[in-house]
Amino acid sequence: MSNLWGGHDGSGHKISVIATLRAKAGNEDEMRKAMAALVDPSQDEPGCSIYHVLEDKHQPGLFFTYEEWESEEALQHHLEIKKQTLEKAKHLLEGELQISVLELVK
Repeated sequence: MSNLWGGHDGSGHKISVIATLRAKAGNEDEMRKAMAALVDPSQDEPGCSIYHVLEDKHQPGLFFTYEEWESEEALQHHLEIKKQTLEKAKHLLEGELQISVLELVK
């Protein structure tokens, strides 16, 4: 079953993901550029339906990705590909990357 938010039951249905990252003070512009650079390559990955980068309008430096993936396997593949990119950007982050894998309640 496919829907706006996707499902997540381990059976290969679409899943939705929100990742949250906060830039260290003074690194907002560099983080903004790094986040924007992820969009096109991520959208070109197999299994990616949607990949958006957003920044909190009232808290500059607080970034989110909204992603939809065709399956858990596609998401895992994406995370493996981007692991090195994240390691390189860790010096820009305040705290850790938080990833929420979501399922539609109703």
